[in-house]
Amino acid sequence: MYKIVVDRPHSLVRIDMEGMLSPAEADRLVGDLIAQIAAARMPSYALIIDVSRCPVQAQDMIATMGTHLSKMKHARALALVTGTMLVRLQVRRIFDQPFTRFAHSYDEALAWVVSGIEPGASAKPPATHG
Repeated sequence: MYKIVVDRPHSLVRIDMEGMLSPAEADRLVGDLIAQIAAARMPSYALIIDVSRCPVQAQDMIATMGTHLSKMKHARALALVTGTMLVRLQVRRIFDQPFTRFAHSYDEALAWVVSGIEPGASAKPPATHG
């Protein structure tokens, strides 16, 4: 199951996923995603995919998603919110673009795609002594 939310003013797309997806559902998800991005007329966008409520997926679904998402050329930043370490390791194999980061929370993901703040990095500047 998935939900796609398009925030056109911020050129941001959020996908929330949960449960197991079949390859057919992965095809529908990507088709819906492409249609919503086209309808919003966003030539470039940031993408947050939250898979924190997903278990490890079947390999055929992962292969299907990898094939589709490798063709999405207009994303300028991508953040994946992952749950377990196994899920993180699985999605790392298909999301290897240099603008991709893996986050522990939606706030970390948002900071990456909007402001370029690396997930896990402190937002506070280091203290100076002088």
